[in-house]
Amino acid sequence: MEDLLKPDFGVLVLTVCNFLLLVYLLKKFAWGPVIGALEKREYQIESDKQTAQKARVDAEALKKELDDRLAQISSEAAQKMAQAVAAGQAQKDQLLAEANAQAQRLLAQAKAQIEAEKNKALADVRGEIANISLLAASRVLERQVKDSTAQQIVDQVLKEVEAK
Repeated sequence: MEDLLKPDFGVLVLTVCNFLLLVYLLKKFAWGPVIGALEKREYQIESDKQTAQKARVDAEALKKELDDRLAQISSEAAQKMAQAVAAGQAQKDQLLAEANAQAQRLLAQAKAQIEAEKNKALADVRGEIANISLLAASRVLERQVKDSTAQQIVDQVLKEVEAK
């Protein structure tokens, strides 16, 4: 058991040589590809970060562009709505003006027709008054009046009626 505790320099040298050989082989065949794969993976991660950042910037620019376009469309829609309301108001005003003008024409026609009917009725009434006056005068005088004298009397009565 004591032999186990004593160092054997031959085994120690072989162990160191084996260790150095293992380090050399690992460096030659394993560490290069492992480190290369790690560097490649690191480059890939960095590239993905840059791509993601670029995509985020592009998405924000697209969102801003879409928001601007939406605001523009809303503005255009409001403007077109205002134009439509203004056109509707103008058309309403035009229709009202036409209706008022037509009502004024109809009112003027009705007034003219009423005036004509009134004048006709007045002429009829004057003729009736003249006839009644003539009849009354002929009965009062109890004589027959000649046609030329009758016409003079009718004209005189009409002048008196118009004066009143």
